[in-house]
Amino acid sequence: MKEDIVPRLSIEVLKDLKANATGSDEYCFFGINFTVKFDSPSAREHYYNTYRHFKADFSREDSGTCDTYYVISDAASVSQPLVIVESERVSHLQDIFSKGSNQRRFKLDRLNHRDNSCYAVTDSFLSDNKPTMVVEEKACVILDSELWNSYAELVIFNSVLFHIPNHYLLHAGVVSWEDRGIVLCGASNQGKSTLTLRLVQNGFKFISDEVAFIDLSTCEVSLFPRALGFREDTLARFPALKGLDERGGVKSLSGEDKWTVDIEEICPDSIGKKCRVSYFIFLNGFSKVPKLTPISKSEALFESLKYSRAADEEPFEHFLAMSEVVKEAECFQLVLGDREENVRVLKELVEIKEV
Repeated sequence: MKEDIVPRLSIEVLKDLKANATGSDEYCFFGINFTVKFDSPSAREHYYNTYRHFKADFSREDSGTCDTYYVISDAASVSQPLVIVESERVSHLQDIFSKGSNQRRFKLDRLNHRDNSCYAVTDSFLSDNKPTMVVEEKACVILDSELWNSYAELVIFNSVLFHIPNHYLLHAGVVSWEDRGIVLCGASNQGKSTLTLRLVQNGFKFISDEVAFIDLSTCEVSLFPRALGFREDTLARFPALKGLDERGGVKSLSGEDKWTVDIEEICPDSIGKKCRVSYFIFLNGFSKVPKLTPISKSEALFESLKYSRAADEEPFEHFLAMSEVVKEAECFQLVLGDREENVRVLKELVEIKEV
């Protein structure tokens, strides 16, 4: 591993960088309080636009333990953006890249540096097979100048989510109909966000995009109204998103520009509430016409393993956690077709249940 990618972050340098991060906002995910500090107004605005519904005010309540994340992107003393983590929950920052589905995505290489606590992080999402980050103790230096904003968000999000108590996480979009949760499991670029938006525009309630937070104590899916992210080709297909591209997008980890939009901007009063998981829908490619096929609960358990984002990646632990949730739900595989037909098929499914 090349030595020139290793950061030189002395205690004095880190102290100066943190002192220059004067923009500060407070957030809360499922009772976990954290503060994010920025030295760049644009980075602060991007994070707020994505997580505005999680904004908190710790001065009005007993905030308890509060983590702090510093997003540094505009400092003359360092050549690359970085995230500095101050958290009692995060002992080794490199661990966030080796838990859950992240262990299939990221590769860690220990660098011969100081006390061997320095790691190069390679992202399998990218094709060049070069390190995209370097982690040293509780600082993560982002080497890719185009993707730094997305990686900074990823570091903060993953540092928090693996400590959310009693929840199981799946890579999925979630909507609800009459307080019945519909979990739309699918890999990246399989149409989850597009389908989620189309369903919400047709009367479904928005619960979450990208991550389903399943409360194992109640078999319910928790509300997580993070902003949706859309590629340029998707913007063109939705009149409600017209003009969004004029704001300027952020380079996503797939290498494409993405624009974030709060669901309430498009569909006012569309955010739902915590509800039981009634349906698991596994997206399985595209065709001219949509096809919804029932699958067994055992098949659904194995399918859901592909989309696990839990800290514990052991299959036995996954099946144990998900068995009760799947037992209470109807499970299907969906091949997507025409956008309007996709909505019709799913609406017929939930309306039949009402009769």
